Amino acid sequence: MNRFEFIQELKVRLQRLPYDEINSAINYYEEYFDDAGTQNEQSVIAELGSPANVASQIIADFVIKDMKSSKDSGRMGLSTVWLVILAIFASPIALPIAFAIVMVIFALVLCLFAFIITGVALGLSGIVIFLMSMTFIMRDFPTAIFFIGCGLVCLGIGIILTILFVILSRKCFGWLANKLSNFLKRRNKI
Repeated sequence: MNRFEFIQELKVRLQRLPYDEINSAINYYEEYFDDAGTQNEQSVIAELGSPANVASQIIADFVIKDMKSSKDSGRMGLSTVWLVILAIFASPIALPIAFAIVMVIFALVLCLFAFIITGVALGLSGIVIFLMSMTFIMRDFPTAIFFIGCGLVCLGIGIILTILFVILSRKCFGWLANKLSNFLKRRNKI
């Protein structure tokens, strides 16, 4: 085994570590080989041992360093194990409930859009009734006035409903986005 093969095998065995840690370790061992010189390459490899042993030592050092740097790591590890166990046992209940909640929210969104479309359609039908009533003015004035009134009432109700449901949907979507944001923030803190 030569220096190149040693470094390549070490890189392969360190793939589980973060990129910065891998680069740091590889740079360290390349400098170690550089300091020893090309004539002492085999003695350095014999001194270090196999790349597997070096990699396991680097990984163990990283884990110890990581555990020391994180606060209350023992409790955090235990709580993570309990959280995983709870998630496994709760999944037969939680998944259908989560699916049902998503479907209810989807149905409410569809209902809001349907109400908005209904308001727009009512307003457009009011415009059509108003325009069509103009054809009756010369033939039958009282009927024309009746249809003009019906068209204006439909147009007014359509405008009011559209504005009302647009405001309602903005409030609902804002509330839903706020709740989802708070939920995700709490999940990230855990």
